[in-house]
Amino acid sequence: MISNLDFFYHTKRLAETYIAMHQHTCYELVYYQSGTGTTRLADIDYRYDPHAFTLIRPGTWHDERHAVETEVLFIGFHIHNPSFQLSDGMLVDTPDYKINRLLQTILFEFQNKKAHYHLQLDLLLSTLIIELKRLQHLSESTGKDDKLIYVRNYINEHFNQKLHLETLASMADYSYDRFRHLFKETYGVSPGEYILSKRIKHAIELLRHTNISITSIASECGFSTDAQFCTLFKREIGETPRAYRILRSVIT
Repeated sequence: MISNLDFFYHTKRLAETYIAMHQHTCYELVYYQSGTGTTRLADIDYRYDPHAFTLIRPGTWHDERHAVETEVLFIGFHIHNPSFQLSDGMLVDTPDYKINRLLQTILFEFQNKKAHYHLQLDLLLSTLIIELKRLQHLSESTGKDDKLIYVRNYINEHFNQKLHLETLASMADYSYDRFRHLFKETYGVSPGEYILSKRIKHAIELLRHTNISITSIASECGFSTDAQFCTLFKREIGETPRAYRILRSVIT
């Protein structure tokens, strides 16, 4: 068995509503049948339109803003076969709406619970995951600039070191302005904003799960000084690192 179903809902979100940052212990697929708005997966913002959908890995923080009334399907599932693991991101359904049709069939089985529906759900969910894997592979091979992917991966591995945007642009073989424009167009944030978000996210983990000093965290996350760290952290999170640790640390 490739996977198992955790939940499935079909609902409408009212215009000008917001679902705050949250996460799940399973994969989630959110399919937008109508409406427009935005969603943030971890540190990347995406715009959704009808027949777009987001794939969200277990543990990924995400939110959702609805510019107009939005009809949405959202399904949660676990994947047991490592070779079928999926990546976070937003995709667009195929021209014949294959993903939507599969979701509708799964929803019908889930709601009606006819004889042997568990077996049918396993089969349909496995088919869905295979189609999602194919779509992601196609998107990764044709829809993105390999040089930008390389630079983004480099940032993911070295965000806590001193990074110069001019150097990153050179690595991608672009001028600084062109690199900044393409990076933001592709990932929804500028290179500088992406680096800062990685540093802040790592700082949050250290504040919550360790007792190391604020100064050490600043250095560990790539900030020049602890003063810079405290200023930027408060700007992004709304609290000082010390206050955040006091309120949200899981260390006892």
